Amino acid sequence: MSVEALFRPGRIGSLELKNRVVKSPQTTALSNQDGTVTQRLVDHYRRLAEGGVGLVMVEYSYVDDDASKSIQAQVGISRREHVPGLGWLVDEVHAAGAAIGIQLEHCGRQKFLGTAPIKTASDVSWDYVESQYGERPVPMTEEEIAGVVAAFADAAERAYLARFDLVEVHAGHGYLLTNFLSPHTNKRTDRYGGSFENRARLTLDVAAAVRARVPRDFPLSFRVSVTDYEADGIPVEETVELARRLEAAGVDVIHASGGHHALMEYEVSPWFMPRAPHRRGWEKIKEAVSVPVIGSGSLVSPEVAGEVVASASADFVSLGRAMLADPDWTRKAREGRVLDIVPCIRCNDGCLHRGLNAGRSTGCAVNPSMGEEYRYPIEPAPAARRAAVVGGGPAGLRAAAVLADRGHEVTLFEPGPLGGTLRAATRSSRKGDLAALRDHLVHQVESRKVTVVAERADAASLAGYDIIMVATGGVARPLPGTRHARDVGDPSEVVSPVVVAGGGMTGADTALWLADAGHRVTLVEAGPALLANREVFTDAAALPGLLAEAGVTVVTGTEITGADEAGARTADGRTIPAATVLAATGYGTAADLVEAARATGAEVAVLGGARRPGRVMDALHDAFFAARIA
Repeated sequence: MSVEALFRPGRIGSLELKNRVVKSPQTTALSNQDGTVTQRLVDHYRRLAEGGVGLVMVEYSYVDDDASKSIQAQVGISRREHVPGLGWLVDEVHAAGAAIGIQLEHCGRQKFLGTAPIKTASDVSWDYVESQYGERPVPMTEEEIAGVVAAFADAAERAYLARFDLVEVHAGHGYLLTNFLSPHTNKRTDRYGGSFENRARLTLDVAAAVRARVPRDFPLSFRVSVTDYEADGIPVEETVELARRLEAAGVDVIHASGGHHALMEYEVSPWFMPRAPHRRGWEKIKEAVSVPVIGSGSLVSPEVAGEVVASASADFVSLGRAMLADPDWTRKAREGRVLDIVPCIRCNDGCLHRGLNAGRSTGCAVNPSMGEEYRYPIEPAPAARRAAVVGGGPAGLRAAAVLADRGHEVTLFEPGPLGGTLRAATRSSRKGDLAALRDHLVHQVESRKVTVVAERADAASLAGYDIIMVATGGVARPLPGTRHARDVGDPSEVVSPVVVAGGGMTGADTALWLADAGHRVTLVEAGPALLANREVFTDAAALPGLLAEAGVTVVTGTEITGADEAGARTADGRTIPAATVLAATGYGTAADLVEAARATGAEVAVLGGARRPGRVMDALHDAFFAARIA
């Protein structure tokens, strides 16, 4: 019943929307370097519109050519030359059945390009940006502030001329307007600093200037952070008062999320954060205003998003990463096909870690076609062939489903429950997002004509296949006298005290899971630091703190060589007392099985961890691209 609430029509000012689902504005870096629109950008947004969403919000666009551009290949709206491409984008989204808005932005101190000038409220630097080229922010003069107000108004008029249905001003997430709003970044002593009245002045001036420039029936949205979560930052109470004043200034909707980039776990919440983390904040705003409120932030499942609308917690919901994972999220939710939705696992890997943070365009760990929409269709194979998939983990499940969709006769060999390494990776209750992916992948195989054989494949069982895909995952390498960490399925299988050898993702994950279950755990890493193998930045930044909160003792610079009755033996001859010692010291590849498969004369592909150590993104991308051409 709550999911059905998402599909009631809604209104923002004069704009009628067919449902309550909004695609949140989210950077893609799919534009040209001069900010003009590309075919890739148009394809991305048209594909989102085809998925049934009511309103597509185009990512933030820079409003001037001085200091507002934030990131590589960002959409521009600073010049009239940008309007033709934006108009093309509008027409394509309209033709696909959705309304479309665009977000206006000045980056302030969050200039990910790292280049001068960085202009903001004060000289409070952010080390991530400063570390790139050593540039520090420069406080804006009052003349420059007036220029920014005019630039927002000019950009809003361009949005209107391009025939967008709505324009949104970004006043959240640590960009320029929040640099003024937050005491954490605003140390000014003039009329733009100090009191809330002064710190809110720029935001309210922008609202007034935009409202004066565009027709009153052209809807205006403001994106706000309910708080930046800094101890000396924006209190929720001030955001509520700001929302009241924005409504009085003619703003038609408040789009509420939270956080800023220096506290990324609040802005782009990873798997270990709760869903809907900003809910109480947007509910306070909704209590204070009469215009609609859009709730945003980790509303990844239809059940969560639907309950927000059904309970009147917010009038609309906006989803970002969830629709990168599956642009058909809205249509599938409306049709009740929840298990067919490719779930966002909030890993921040494809979109950020190996995407924008690496200087690339946005990608997606679970959707290899994100940013390359329409380029990699799944088409019928020229001839049906017999295909064997070895391994029922993420790579094997994805490969089997794609092969079946292409018309091949598919047999999947898996001696254990389907899910493979995802079974171990989802032992913790913290891993609800990854568990949703596991269930989705299993459902995709079970709902297709795939024969599942509950046995381990060998040379004899693989004989006679035309295609063999080896997707066994990495081969566990336990130390003498230990069990491998991923082979433990229940906390009751181990006895405290526990030593986990290996401070990579498997070891840290296992240690946290066992500590949450009440075990006394010591995590031992041979190197100088945990999670040193290029782990996703949000994991590497937060997991040490989560381990400390759970009571895990961390020892670095110590190599475990094996175990005996007394505990874990170290390379320097010591013993760390333990009743249970678990190894998480890395994985090998499935070389023997690959050799046996190739000896059959079949076409062989080696996927995911069977080929080399990696993460979920590597497994799913390998499987997709190999299976779609087999």
